Amino acid sequence: MSIATSHFFTQQTFINLQWLMNSCLTGIPFCYLLFRSLNKPGWCRLYLKHVKVLLVSGPGTLYLVTWFCLMLSITYFLITAYDNTLIYTEYSLLWLLPMMLWGAVCIGHSVISPLWVMMLMLLSYYTNNYIISADENSYLHSVALVSSMIFIFSLTIVLTGVLVNRNRSYLSRIKQLFRSEPNTGLPNFQALKMDMRKYSTECLCYLRCTELNKLEQVHGTEFRFEFVKALCAHVNDIIRDTGTIYYTPGQGLIIRFNVIPDILALYKMFNVFRFNWNGFELGIPCGVASTTENVHLQNLFQAVKLLNAQSYISLLQGQPLLLSSHSPGDYMVSEAMLRHELQKAIDSQSFMLMAQPIISTCGQMRYHEILIRVKTIDNKMIFPDTILLVAKEAGLLSSLDITVIEQTFRFMHSIRHSDPTSQFSINLMPDSLNKTDFIDNVCALFRKYNITPQRIIFEIIESEIINNANVIESLKALRGGGAKIAIDDFGAGSSSYSRLRMLEADILKIDGSFIRNILDDEFSRSSVRSFCEVAKLKNMEVVAEFVENEEIEKILIDMGIDWLQGYYIGKPVPVETLVSGTQRAVKMERANLLLEQAVQPTGQYDE
Repeated sequence: MSIATSHFFTQQTFINLQWLMNSCLTGIPFCYLLFRSLNKPGWCRLYLKHVKVLLVSGPGTLYLVTWFCLMLSITYFLITAYDNTLIYTEYSLLWLLPMMLWGAVCIGHSVISPLWVMMLMLLSYYTNNYIISADENSYLHSVALVSSMIFIFSLTIVLTGVLVNRNRSYLSRIKQLFRSEPNTGLPNFQALKMDMRKYSTECLCYLRCTELNKLEQVHGTEFRFEFVKALCAHVNDIIRDTGTIYYTPGQGLIIRFNVIPDILALYKMFNVFRFNWNGFELGIPCGVASTTENVHLQNLFQAVKLLNAQSYISLLQGQPLLLSSHSPGDYMVSEAMLRHELQKAIDSQSFMLMAQPIISTCGQMRYHEILIRVKTIDNKMIFPDTILLVAKEAGLLSSLDITVIEQTFRFMHSIRHSDPTSQFSINLMPDSLNKTDFIDNVCALFRKYNITPQRIIFEIIESEIINNANVIESLKALRGGGAKIAIDDFGAGSSSYSRLRMLEADILKIDGSFIRNILDDEFSRSSVRSFCEVAKLKNMEVVAEFVENEEIEKILIDMGIDWLQGYYIGKPVPVETLVSGTQRAVKMERANLLLEQAVQPTGQYDE
């Protein structure tokens, strides 16, 4: 205290203060590390594990060995006394800063900080070995300069270590965000790509839950993410350390396995999962597809594309599927191709229109029901049940119906001279009738192609939505304009009679499941008779579908059915063939007329 009051600004006081601040900056954290390690060995083990991670994940072994050798060399030059050699003086001290900074940045502050403290102990003890002592004044000056350099080095190293740790934390967070799906925290597709390159992969498994899209519309977006997290927790309990789950909302759940799993057992476990949401217990069917072939594992994007298509087939078939080099397109069109072909058919109005005849039981009258097909580039045929499913999921039912109506009207306009009285039946989906502008669009097409509404029968499937007020008003508008309305697949719904009482329609089409079994099943026969009686009370004509043989035809005629449709009556044919058939009929009629005119009363032909 006496020196501090009387000689505060001396070199000796300055040197002491420099070393004191240096000790506070480096020694106190080092002592804290020692005391905490002794007090809590578990924490010490975690610290050593962290140091090991830094050394393993940091620079390569060659860089580390080179750095340690250089540090030992510099330390040796500083603590070894060797007269008249520059490298053995404080000159070597200048090389410590870049070496320690490199270590703090590339290796980590947790490793460099204890090494720097031990080096400071050596430097403070062997001061006389690297500081040249010509006289007392120059010696103190050199010591003051060295102590300033060391303090600045310590301050720079500590601040650099803190900044590097903070940046590493930020980078780790950014990397975590880059590798994870934000709403669930699960690894995403980018993480899968990185892990496929980094780790050995024996199997890729794809989980598909198509119903999740519909349930999300009912319960909200939160439902999807909570379901995914719950399902992943369930799956993790099954696969444990053998695999990792990855999730991307547009691609579903993908599991990367380190070993080849039992896919059948996993499939059963996936489908027994139940999700509790606001008091509801839901089980959502999963389609599962997997692959173990290197040709697929080496091309991740192609593998995910094929697994996605294969999982769709798995969902339909109710069993897990193994992706081979020949699947999935050999026997079924992928969902992506279905969606593409549907959009192309709508945009270019290129549906393949098929016409199936419906004939009257009390005369030669007939009309045709329009059925649709889609032919792919490789000549695979897509049928209505698949087309309507994809259109419903894509929200394209209204566009599909308008396109089919316009194609039918265009065809009718093209045969206006050869067959001006032909009638056609066109199927409509209730979802289309719920659109506010649908009726306006249909009326515009009537005017555009100059088609009288009396030549058109609109068939609507019996379903819950036809109770909708908008649908009922749309049906009234179509019927009021002159078109006929037919209720299709009657009897298949759960409340057919109650709906029929509300609706005003012209034709009742009995569901084919009753007609197919009418010969052997008394219940089917009674149901058909009941439907006929109800139709008569509503002044409706009755059409029977699925007439497949003569016996069914006879019993339906005896029951008083008005119209018959089925393969026995006539199979669907392209509408273009109706043109040639009509032309042949016209030619035959003209030939018969000429023949009648040519016959003289005497029975001789007029030349």
